[in-house]
Amino acid sequence: MKNRITFYLFLMALIVLDAVLIRSPNLIGKLGLWFYKYHYLRTFPKALLTVSLVVGVSAILAEIVRYVVKKELIKRITGQVILFLLAVVSLILLTKVVMDFSGGTYSHTGIRFKSGAYLLPAILVVVFIYTSITLPRLRKAIDEAPVLNPTTDSDDN
Repeated sequence: MKNRITFYLFLMALIVLDAVLIRSPNLIGKLGLWFYKYHYLRTFPKALLTVSLVVGVSAILAEIVRYVVKKELIKRITGQVILFLLAVVSLILLTKVVMDFSGGTYSHTGIRFKSGAYLLPAILVVVFIYTSITLPRLRKAIDEAPVLNPTTDSDDN
């Protein structure tokens, strides 16, 4: 439990950092935010809310999978597969963002803005992989040792 609290505190720091980076485009990036009507990234509070919602929904999904595995409604391996697929989707999103910001208009938005754009899907990958690694182990049934009946004697033959 202590490790999860530390992880989520670290996650909150990454969310704030990402919001600061996304809110820091250069002049071309600011024009792009205005032109493409990305009103949810224009100010720091809006960027912080946007990043927090995206990461929060992902963390809630991961915690739901953790809870379902803990209650043994699904097997641990099934939970790991679900979280692995969510991590793969996040990696695909990260790849798309990298490709989008490598060329065209987005490539001129400034290094801080691009770093913030890269950081968001990377955070999602970290959330899903961390949860997959720390999924609770299922309880194994313990076979009881056969109890000798004290009334049975081996001398009865």
